[in-house]
Amino acid sequence: MAGEILTYEVYWRPMDGDEHVRDWAALHATEPPAGFVGGWLKAAAAVARPLARAGVSPNMVTVAALVMAVVAVPLAAVDGWIGPAAACLAVTISGLLDSLDGAVAVQAGRTTRVGFLLDSALDRIADAAFPAALALAAGGGAWVAVAATAACWWLEYVRARGSLAGVTGKALITPGERPTRIILTAVGLGLPMLATAALWAHVVIVGGSAVLLFVDSLRRLGGAEPTAPKEAS
Repeated sequence: MAGEILTYEVYWRPMDGDEHVRDWAALHATEPPAGFVGGWLKAAAAVARPLARAGVSPNMVTVAALVMAVVAVPLAAVDGWIGPAAACLAVTISGLLDSLDGAVAVQAGRTTRVGFLLDSALDRIADAAFPAALALAAGGGAWVAVAATAACWWLEYVRARGSLAGVTGKALITPGERPTRIILTAVGLGLPMLATAALWAHVVIVGGSAVLLFVDSLRRLGGAEPTAPKEAS
């Protein structure tokens, strides 16, 4: 009717876990994951379902995830065990929210280009906040934190540029993906004696993953290059 204001409740349709996993896979250009990842996505869908029904904005969830990641940095600098423990909690909440923003968008049918850009851009800030918090908890290691951040950014840069260059097919899921980085950070903050080890694990695992993705992207692009026709003898 003219002048009637329609809410998302009008269009919202419940989506079960399997449907959510399929939609997630389609958005990420990969196969629907099984095992732990598939179970995690189904759990995220269950939590996101009431948020989507309530009309919660996926972009607000994305911003909240960044806020918790940034808050972890000053918390990690607080003396004693309370600061790192609070920082560990902040990182854990940030990770949960990071998995929920996409789930809310899929559940509510509100996946947008703006949301995709916002999620990717703010995640890169969080990627810098995590090593910074670890360095503060460790009481040093600023250069290792810089290297860890560079490894994270290079991994995501290779993925983004590879997509623009025309890398096709099933997306390569590396060991250094975002869930791994969040877990390493949470462990290093929850157990400050492991903070330095968690920083180096960022450098080795994520850096190695970036190299793996780079080589895989070059291989795929090389295989897709047209070959020059042979001249007739």
